[in-house]
Amino acid sequence: MRDRLCSKVGCAREAMSTLTYDYGDQMAALGPMGPAGDPHAHDLCAIHADRLSVPKGWVVVRHETLRT
Repeated sequence: MRDRLCSKVGCAREAMSTLTYDYGDQMAALGPMGPAGDPHAHDLCAIHADRLSVPKGWVVVRHETLRT
């Protein structure tokens, strides 16, 4: 299986999470890697996920995975 790369232009790091938007609710959801090939999802590396910013008035929901 080939690793997926960050969707940010010019970034060649391995993606660690997937970002999706809900424009109607003005919400961005960042969580574990989603299925490959979803045209409405953006894979992000850890650095870009940490730096995520959204438009004023939007909410960011960060889904954390449990680590054992």
